[in-house]
Amino acid sequence: MRTRLMPKIFYIPILYTLPFLLIVFSSCGDNTLYMKTHKFKDNQWTQNQKPVFKVNFPGDTITYDILFTLRSTIDYSYNNIWLYINTKGPECKECPTIGSILRRVPVEIKMAKPNGEWIGNKSGTYVDHKLKFRQRRFCKGEYSFEVEQGVTIGTLDELSDLTIEVKPTVW
Repeated sequence: MRTRLMPKIFYIPILYTLPFLLIVFSSCGDNTLYMKTHKFKDNQWTQNQKPVFKVNFPGDTITYDILFTLRSTIDYSYNNIWLYINTKGPECKECPTIGSILRRVPVEIKMAKPNGEWIGNKSGTYVDHKLKFRQRRFCKGEYSFEVEQGVTIGTLDELSDLTIEVKPTVW
């Protein structure tokens, strides 16, 4: 019985394609600088709860995205939520505009459309609502992001957790 071999012309694309694919897939790793989740007890966020996330930035020339994900249940009663995010950290000469972010900022997360349809990624009885808070360079040092709910009701029900993720900006 005679075995049929592939012609040499087929080996050449495979030899060049394989290393290329290895480089592409190895560069797709998670480059997250920081990620932390604060869970709300009994799915209730009270006004006196102010999660604080402390992030150490290396002070490089990379621009970072600061992303928050608020997870609610499908029983959350409102179509939005107002938050106050208080940013504290070092000021530096290399980035003089950094002082403009070191303050308390109100932000709104739209959670549902007027017709009641959820905005965000729904999985079972939970919905993830994303907020891109900042996209900028940070000086070397520790920054804190304190998050408080800015609603006049003392306790918001059906909120599971709040996650911060800091990762390099992908242009």
